[in-house]
Amino acid sequence: MQESHTVGQKDLEAIAERVVYLLSQDKRDRASVVLLEGDMGAGKTTFTQILAKYLGVVENVNSPTFILKKEYKTPHNNFRKVVHIDAYRFTHPKESKVLRLEDNLEDRDTIVVIEWPSKMNYIKADIRLSFEVIDDDTREVTLVYEKDI
Repeated sequence: MQESHTVGQKDLEAIAERVVYLLSQDKRDRASVVLLEGDMGAGKTTFTQILAKYLGVVENVNSPTFILKKEYKTPHNNFRKVVHIDAYRFTHPKESKVLRLEDNLEDRDTIVVIEWPSKMNYIKADIRLSFEVIDDDTREVTLVYEKDI
């Protein structure tokens, strides 16, 4: 399933709600994976902040550009943890091994959100979001839900 939405920043809350809804529909035996693509400044980190807030994260969610991965606990019924990865600084996909992502992927109560996934080894996604800048306040967001994973 693919959907496209032209949104402002406040409308990203509806996209975050849609993502959680879709991921909550399927009971998996592993973590849910959301991949975020788009140019620098397109809204990937902003979306992750909104998603985490929607799930009940009270901490400030910032891009883990320099530390690569951050984890946040949530009080949400279906998802108890958000793992936020920023692969922008990777120069080779093998560098992603340092993240020990396989540990996070085993936990079905986790949502793993990855910015710049094309810079990592292949990760199978449940949802792919692509952000395109229309103007300073508007983005075209394409959501692809990979139901048959």
